[in-house]
Amino acid sequence: MSVCILLGLLVEAWPRESTRVQRQSDASPYDKANLLSRLTIFYIQPLVSLAVQRTITPDDILNQMPGWMKEKTGRERLESEWDKNVAASSSPSLVRTVFWVQAGRIAPMYFLRVLVSCLMFTIPMLLSRLLESLQEAHVHGQTRKNLAYGLVLAGAMFAAAFAGTILKAVVRQKLLMQSLQTKVALTGMIYKKALKLSPASRSQSTTGEIVNHMSVDADVWQDGFYDMSSWLSLPVEIGFAMWLLYGLLGWSSFASIAALLLVAPLQVWRARVYNGMLKDKLTVMDERVRLTTEILAAIKIVKLYGWESAFKQRIMEVRGRELAALKRLGVIFAIMSIVFTSVTLVMSLLTLSVYAAWGGEGFSRGQLTPQTVFVSMTLFTMLRTPIGELSETVTNTINVIVGSNRIKRFLLLEEIGESSVSRDPAVPMDPTLSLVTIENASFSWTKQPPVVASIDQDLADALDDASQPLLQPSEEGNGSEQATTNWRPTLRHIQLSMARGSITSVVGRVGQGKSSLLSAILGEMYILQGHVSIRGRVAYVPQHAWILNASVKDNILFGQPYDESRYLQILYSSGLEPDLAILPAGDMTEIGERGINLSGGQKQRVSLARAAYADADIYLLDDPLSAVDAHVDRHLWKHLLGPEGMLKDKTRILVTHGIHHLKEVDKVVLVKDGEVAEHGTYQELMALRSVFYQLIKEYSISHRKAAAREDTGSMTGATLAGSAGTDNVESRSDGVMAGQAEESASSSDLDDDSSLAATIELSEEVDFPSNDNKTASDGKLVEAERIMEGTVNFTISLAYVRAATYKLAGLVVLFHVNSHGCLVATNLWLRYWIQNNDGTADDGNSNSHLTGGKGLSLKVFIGVFTILTAVYVLSCIIVIYVGFAIARIRASYTLHRDLISKIFRLPCSFFDTTPLGRIINRISSDLQGIDDRLPWAIDEVIYWGVRLTASVIIISASTPTFLIALPVFIVAVAVIQKYYLASSRAVKRIFHVSKSPVFQNFNETLGGVTTIRAMGLQERFKAGNVGLLLTHVNAHVAYSYCIRWVEVRLQFLSSLVILVVAVGFVVSAGKDMDPATAGLALSFTLSITQEINNLVRNYCETQNLLVSVERMCEYTDMETEAPETLPLDPRVEAAATWPPKHGAIEFVNYSTRYREGLDLVLRNVSFKVGAGEKIGIVGRTGAGKSSLTLALFRMIEAANGPWIHSSSSPDGSEATQEEEDDNLVGKIMIDGVDISTLGLSDLRRALAIIPQDPILFAGTIRDNLDPFQEHSDADLWEALDRSHLKAYIQTLPGGLSSEVISNGENFSVGQRSLICLGRALLRKTKVLVLDEATSAVDVETDELIQKTIRAEFKDRTLLTIAHRIKTVMDSDKILVLEQGRVVEFESPNVLLARKDGSLFYRLAEQSGEV
Repeated sequence: MSVCILLGLLVEAWPRESTRVQRQSDASPYDKANLLSRLTIFYIQPLVSLAVQRTITPDDILNQMPGWMKEKTGRERLESEWDKNVAASSSPSLVRTVFWVQAGRIAPMYFLRVLVSCLMFTIPMLLSRLLESLQEAHVHGQTRKNLAYGLVLAGAMFAAAFAGTILKAVVRQKLLMQSLQTKVALTGMIYKKALKLSPASRSQSTTGEIVNHMSVDADVWQDGFYDMSSWLSLPVEIGFAMWLLYGLLGWSSFASIAALLLVAPLQVWRARVYNGMLKDKLTVMDERVRLTTEILAAIKIVKLYGWESAFKQRIMEVRGRELAALKRLGVIFAIMSIVFTSVTLVMSLLTLSVYAAWGGEGFSRGQLTPQTVFVSMTLFTMLRTPIGELSETVTNTINVIVGSNRIKRFLLLEEIGESSVSRDPAVPMDPTLSLVTIENASFSWTKQPPVVASIDQDLADALDDASQPLLQPSEEGNGSEQATTNWRPTLRHIQLSMARGSITSVVGRVGQGKSSLLSAILGEMYILQGHVSIRGRVAYVPQHAWILNASVKDNILFGQPYDESRYLQILYSSGLEPDLAILPAGDMTEIGERGINLSGGQKQRVSLARAAYADADIYLLDDPLSAVDAHVDRHLWKHLLGPEGMLKDKTRILVTHGIHHLKEVDKVVLVKDGEVAEHGTYQELMALRSVFYQLIKEYSISHRKAAAREDTGSMTGATLAGSAGTDNVESRSDGVMAGQAEESASSSDLDDDSSLAATIELSEEVDFPSNDNKTASDGKLVEAERIMEGTVNFTISLAYVRAATYKLAGLVVLFHVNSHGCLVATNLWLRYWIQNNDGTADDGNSNSHLTGGKGLSLKVFIGVFTILTAVYVLSCIIVIYVGFAIARIRASYTLHRDLISKIFRLPCSFFDTTPLGRIINRISSDLQGIDDRLPWAIDEVIYWGVRLTASVIIISASTPTFLIALPVFIVAVAVIQKYYLASSRAVKRIFHVSKSPVFQNFNETLGGVTTIRAMGLQERFKAGNVGLLLTHVNAHVAYSYCIRWVEVRLQFLSSLVILVVAVGFVVSAGKDMDPATAGLALSFTLSITQEINNLVRNYCETQNLLVSVERMCEYTDMETEAPETLPLDPRVEAAATWPPKHGAIEFVNYSTRYREGLDLVLRNVSFKVGAGEKIGIVGRTGAGKSSLTLALFRMIEAANGPWIHSSSSPDGSEATQEEEDDNLVGKIMIDGVDISTLGLSDLRRALAIIPQDPILFAGTIRDNLDPFQEHSDADLWEALDRSHLKAYIQTLPGGLSSEVISNGENFSVGQRSLICLGRALLRKTKVLVLDEATSAVDVETDELIQKTIRAEFKDRTLLTIAHRIKTVMDSDKILVLEQGRVVEFESPNVLLARKDGSLFYRLAEQSGEV
């Protein structure tokens, strides 16, 4: 049997990678490792050694996880068990579910954890025997038997210490991997839940909260199982120590138990208070992350409006509340320091004082011997760890419970009803069956029951008055709208069916429920009555095109297999070929986050191409044509969407504000006030002469032309209406009137062919620059996140200390030294007292009063002991309070303030090339590490550093022979630390970087949940999320291997120190050796094991946590935009000229580029705009229209201007002559003031813009109109009245104080556009830029808005960016751009008279305007 066991151990210990098959195996290093390698963590040695030779890259740490961690069965088991518990209980426990699922794997590790605790307490028992042997040698002299016995005891102490180290490392690593598997499973469950939230649940959980569930709440489990194991090991350790103390000190040890019982109520109080405070902190943190995420997602709008300071103040106000909660926690920690740092010294004071006074027989004074004192002090020192861990365990347990309960509440949120819509993915064999059927259904975004009587009465009123104007206060917006006083369902009594291969157009004004109808079909709303059925697969194109940060090709394929012929056909049908011709890498060009480097029209066409490639049976199209040019509109209609298009055999439901294609559709559905007011063919509805007929006739082309003639000299309705253009989400196409459709139906196809052919031909002949964010030739826009190399720069450490202030940092160090001075003085005082007592004891008077000769009174002994203990306790409290309630708060506040301030000041090019997930990673995970973990790590480094220094001094003074081994020991520790720091730091950086894609994926997914659900792609996205998580966890596993590696080696060295010191005393034992000195030295030697390990590990952990500071400083050290404010130039009397009084604009030889190293997007642009003139700006995609606007607001700076840091490209090469054209520095003048001499805030707040994307922020209506609180409520109501939204806002509870949820999702896109118009009306500026501003409103609303613009902006200079020529036909002048140059600048009539000699004429001809 013994031979078999030895043979088995030999085979197991044989190196695993000795054969070619083993070396080529794709198993992880852990799986390949033999037993010895796993016990000593040797399997990570190649990686650790590599880190010293060169910087570790992500490729070096691939495949570190054991195979069982990658298996999805473990993740699925947790999800399955949770579903069972949810079904069985109304309030299931997530914590219990996790433990139940992992019980089989963690139970053996918990048993080993208890065994390790028992093993570690054998060391004091061995020390007791060793000191007893040394005492005997001191009295009777050294003998060979004593020597042999002492050497055995020294060897046993070494073996026990090292064996405990090995087992503890194995247990910790195994439990960590179980915890990480649980973290991945929980994060996956959070992600899955986010894809299934109901409308009400989505309004309850913001993006910031969901991200926090993933980044903070799930993270509490990464050490959860090990922390929880302490509830088994700590009672064993405390009980073992008390039993050994009782064996040494008898009943006197009960004094230490009494001290523990005295502080127990403090522990209970602290747990209760900490729980509540932690919940408050996490709630405020959710709010901060949500607010920051929302603002940074719309940073371009914030900068255009000059709102940086207002939003920064909002973020800092929330951060202030978060830090106030953190400070309260610091105060709690200071109070509790009595428990987890001071209680063991208090226990030793009480116990030894009681023993000295009454510990002998018959309550006489006890005899304090070296064995009694220093073994008991060793036990008290060892007790500090479990007692300190008890407090930490309570904290960690509360963290796990609170985090798990937050996740539980999220997982228990209501899900979207799978049964609300009857779905059959198969198309029925019977061609007469409708693919989409809605039977008498009512829908709502909330669950409030409908009031049937009022619904019927409203419907009757609406039908009785056919001539009633369409524009009336709508009681519900489009989307998750707020409840009004008289609540009604969003959609009522819908009865519709869509036949196979038909195209149905849904029309109606803003906020009537058009988009809600599509959401109802998709099952995104509550169905209150009726039934919806879908037969076939669905593809969905949303109002806001949802674009992934991937290549154009990947966005179109969307995970489908590549079919070249179909792909090329779709590129042509969706009108993308001309765009791909000008993109730097064609269809392999990377699209930035949220489609940042594509125009709105390009994004929408990519979205259409994606839907077309999906080859679905049913297409739900939410106004995609509003975002494209007129000729592209016709091309898409002819080749993709219309009766002859690629999708002609598919069922199409098209929401639109345009009516020029309505004659060609099979059915028109008019939605009014949440009901289907009319439906039928175009001819049938016109024959009814009701609401639809009124809409067509009142807003035909002839009507608009008449209005234009009546209002000569002013902007016509087309000025802003036609600006319903390419880069927005809900508008009409050019030629939106049915009259045109009727008049030119037969000729439109020919026009389509010629216009698109002209566009494509021109694209091929001319070398277009890329669109506004041209990338490098490989098509990459977003660079890989930078991973720093080498040591964390000392300036990073100084940056943190400086943020906390040097004064506070010095106080912390000073009181740490003071507290440890008291601790060492206590041990020295005990030795001094023992030595005096020995003098008396040798005379045989063990119970003397110790007052004669060298003796001291008991009162003096206890008095000094008490004073030293009190000073120690007070110093500990001061250290914790100053460190965690003052210095930590100041450092966290300063670093966050500097980061947010700098982020708001970074140029737009930074946000174009940096995914939002990277920034969110810094303001959530990195900042949490700085708030919570870094201060503790620094405190631990100071604590263990001072304590180790004291121990080394004591041991060296007591054992001079130790000085011989000390240099060797120091060198060994330095080498281990070098290897560990090099590897762990590099892996930690990879760990941080690998988390950013997880954040980015979460944000992207949450923005496209409806599209993902509609197209049934949940499983694909869940798998992608798990892949990113496993990559991140793989880095965490590699990092944990590094920690275990250093623990085992340092503990081995520490065990050697124990062996060397113990052997030294055993060898030199005799009458000349003082046992008290030996006891003091051995006592400190036993503690040095823990001290060395904790110091090195905490030092390296501090270095690794400083990576978070380094990552924040990476952003705070970046170059910013020009200053927000600058002193006005006295030479031009700017104080009298700015803000501008007239609005005259002049571009002088102006050139610009988006980023250094890119081509110029505007080249030597020169033109003048008189005060009050109306200028139309036209040109093809990439001509520089949007660039001109950005230049006016200085979102991009003049090439070679004063605020350009360098004129050379990133690789150091100088710009070419073509890029420079000449050495002149261009400028833009407004009322004679060079805008480059102004501060950015001064400039931007003196201009007004109605942007393409109508962005709203979470808050109130008032906040969104006037974030600086500069206007009265009367002014705000007046602005809403003029933007035709006052009546609707008055119906909302709270009026101006009505809530706007994240991204304004409780308002329709059109209503958001009207609020943006209200912002412009509030700004009494002389310059207004209109960038396709009313594309998301209906024709009637658009007409009324034109009246507002003609009246309110008549004395302002207007620049209208037009993607549609009709928009600017009546402008004073037309500015035509081509390849970033001005090619024409004249009145429309002059340019049209030139005919073929004018680019404007050709553009107008292509658009069907001439």
